[in-house]
Amino acid sequence: MTPKKSRQEDAEPSGPGSAKTAAGARRVLGVVGALKAARITAKPGQVAYPGFIYNGGPVITAPLVYASFWGALWSGSGHQTAAQRLSQFTQDLLNSNFMNVLSQYGVGTGKGSGRFGKASFVGTVPAQLSDSGIHNVIQSSINAGVIPEPPKNNTSEALIIFLDENTEVKDPTLGVVMCEPSGDTAFGYHNTFTTAAGNPFYYAVIPSLNDACIKNSCGTGSGCSIQLTETQEQRRTQVASHEFAEMVTDPNPPTGWYDQSDPNSGECGDICNGEADTITAGTNVWTVQRTYSKYDDQQTSGANYCLSQTASPEPRLAGAPAGVATQG
Repeated sequence: MTPKKSRQEDAEPSGPGSAKTAAGARRVLGVVGALKAARITAKPGQVAYPGFIYNGGPVITAPLVYASFWGALWSGSGHQTAAQRLSQFTQDLLNSNFMNVLSQYGVGTGKGSGRFGKASFVGTVPAQLSDSGIHNVIQSSINAGVIPEPPKNNTSEALIIFLDENTEVKDPTLGVVMCEPSGDTAFGYHNTFTTAAGNPFYYAVIPSLNDACIKNSCGTGSGCSIQLTETQEQRRTQVASHEFAEMVTDPNPPTGWYDQSDPNSGECGDICNGEADTITAGTNVWTVQRTYSKYDDQQTSGANYCLSQTASPEPRLAGAPAGVATQG
């Protein structure tokens, strides 16, 4: 496995930017890598990431985002408080200037153009999940009415899954190991599958990110993309913002906004991996990760391209789908 390249966001066994399936095909997956991305210097008069383009696939143009909390520990009072906070974070993120950065890609129309759906709790899940096991839990939850079925030709609904401390992810096929006692490769990822009803379901998975998880992934070094000096909530919100930005701009990787020429960079969160910042919503101050802004890359000739927020919506890039405000 190659999880510790300085600019790598995708941590898989068969090279950067993709994972090898059982059939030998290469499968691109949006993974939060353990190490920070390194800033690159653009050539004079050029952008830093010329290969980051829209590839014609789906984009979440009218974000309606749900949160789901998996594992028995979320039933405890402390975890219930944490879940309420993470639900509030998701709502605040959609109502913040963070959305102004994403408008250039056709994701909403800026601050307040997304909507939080609701939170759900799934107490009974395997202690160790594979990606296909995650699909099974989602489908069972849809069948039970706990998680909503997405619409046909889905360009609106997405799910952020928060795992408790007793729930781990290990998928050798995809090269994803999260919060296991050893061999960790990532701090989060997003993917898609087709539901039994035939609809595309987009989801991100955020592990517990407790101290043991961080130490197993990249130790205590300053090059880690999240830090032991951060609180568990700060780590979760930082990774969740990374995965949210990628999930809405490239929900079926690598068919949306993606750098096909440089899979070490890949998605908009990858380019700025580990660059923490804060956003303010009312009295709440949340830790987020900066995300790549192609518009600012173009405007500054590569001098400034990782942003957590802008005062007004970034203009839609040429060829981007038209973002719309989610109706409440």
